[in-house]
Amino acid sequence: MKIGILGGTGLIGTSFITTAIKNGHQFRVFSRQKSIPKSLSSFSGIEFITCLLPQSSDLEGLDAIINLVGEPIAGVRWTEERKQLISTSRIEFTRGLVARILDLKQPPKVFLNASAVGYYGMSETEHPAYTESSPPGDDFLAKLCVEWENQTNPLKGNGIRTVLLRTGIVLSPKGGALEKMIPPFLLGVGGAIASGNQGMSWIHISDFINACIHLMTNEQTNGAYNLVSPNPTSNAEFSKQLAKTLKRPNLFKVPSFAIQALFGEGSVVVTKGQYVVPERLLQSGYEFQFQNLDAALSNLLEKN
Repeated sequence: MKIGILGGTGLIGTSFITTAIKNGHQFRVFSRQKSIPKSLSSFSGIEFITCLLPQSSDLEGLDAIINLVGEPIAGVRWTEERKQLISTSRIEFTRGLVARILDLKQPPKVFLNASAVGYYGMSETEHPAYTESSPPGDDFLAKLCVEWENQTNPLKGNGIRTVLLRTGIVLSPKGGALEKMIPPFLLGVGGAIASGNQGMSWIHISDFINACIHLMTNEQTNGAYNLVSPNPTSNAEFSKQLAKTLKRPNLFKVPSFAIQALFGEGSVVVTKGQYVVPERLLQSGYEFQFQNLDAALSNLLEKN
């Protein structure tokens, strides 16, 4: 397939391209960067276009379009300006992209748009876990995800298969939450955060990429899918398993007030959480390579 990808120069985007291009797919990468990243420069079959939001003419001739654009949510203080930037980069950007797709003479067969498990709001209750049929929450992130996803509705009305990627914590030692968690544990001062009861709905980066390819190429799939492992865990259990994998102690606990002092309202990303399962993804026939956390961490950290 000829795939257009926006947000393709970040950790997830470059990993997706690297895997998919080996399967024979070609890419048109849209990025604010002035030149193609070194990690992608050795591949043939990549067309690189420097722009924030492409014109309709740049989107012609694509079989699939994937939108991964969005300002960081975790690890930043949520000032009002930051919250506006978080919203604009998702809601308004997606709205503009959809408008351009609707102008195409030859629209793509499928459109994949990022979303997040924050759609369901926060809960420390393990059972029942959230599935794709669970209602949305009512906090900032939940309302953001609802409005974000709603921007894709016009595509469905025009016969373009639309897939919403409700993503959990993507595990990779090269970026994201896991990369930030590793150093304290290696120094022997790692441990659970706040109560430790908050759910961590995680997914190995390889499963995330392969699930996206599965959803992109399977013509029977559409709508929202939770991109998480079938086995979410608590923050306390995650910390315990990470310490075991790194062969380091798990003695310390980071109090919630310390996280709140750093990130304010944005602290909910790490002090709260949700238990989410990929019901529709499993029903679609996707088979996980890493269902259990111990196997996922061992695989990732052996490569690190």
